[in-house]
Amino acid sequence: MKIKKQESKFLIVLDTLMQLAVILSLAWFVVFIFGDRTYMVGQSMSPQIEQGEAALINKAAYTFFKPKRFDVIAFKNRDGRVCIRRVIGLPGETVNIKDGYVYINGKALEKFCEASTGGLATEEIQLMSKEYFVLGDNRVGSEDSRTSTIGNITKDMIIGNAWIRLLPIKRIGFIR
Repeated sequence: MKIKKQESKFLIVLDTLMQLAVILSLAWFVVFIFGDRTYMVGQSMSPQIEQGEAALINKAAYTFFKPKRFDVIAFKNRDGRVCIRRVIGLPGETVNIKDGYVYINGKALEKFCEASTGGLATEEIQLMSKEYFVLGDNRVGSEDSRTSTIGNITKDMIIGNAWIRLLPIKRIGFIR
C-alpha cells in the first residue's frame, strides 16, 4: 500500500515536471521564432532605454501592420548595426524641424515635438512610399534620421517593435 502511494506521488511530480517542460519549450519556441533580443548602444533613447539595457523585439509586429507614429522600432542601419528609435514621420509625409520643433505636413507635433537641431530635416524632407523618419528620445545626443549616418529608414530595414525592456531586472517593463 505504501509503495503505491509513493508511486502515485512520483507520477504526479513527474507529470508536473513534464507539463512545465512543455510550457517552457513552447514559450522559448514562440520567442525564438517571433522575437529577438538586442542591447541599446548609446544614449539615443534615454531615459526610455539606457545604454546597455536589453530589449525584446517583436519581429511579427509589422508582418500584417505598418509602424505607427511614436512606435519604438528596432532596425538595422546601413552598417548592419541594430538601432532602436521612435517613428515620427510616416510614408508620404513631409518632415521639417525648425526652431526646435518637429513639423509633419506643415503642422507642429504636440507629442515628442522638441528637437535640439534639425540636421537633415532643416530643409523639408518628403518621405517616399516605404520610408520612415525616426528620432531618438534623447534629441540632443541621438543619431537618427537627422543625420546622414542613419537618414530615412525603409520598411525592409525594420526588424520589429521594441516592446519589453528585459535588463536590468529592476527596470523590466513595457517600452512606451
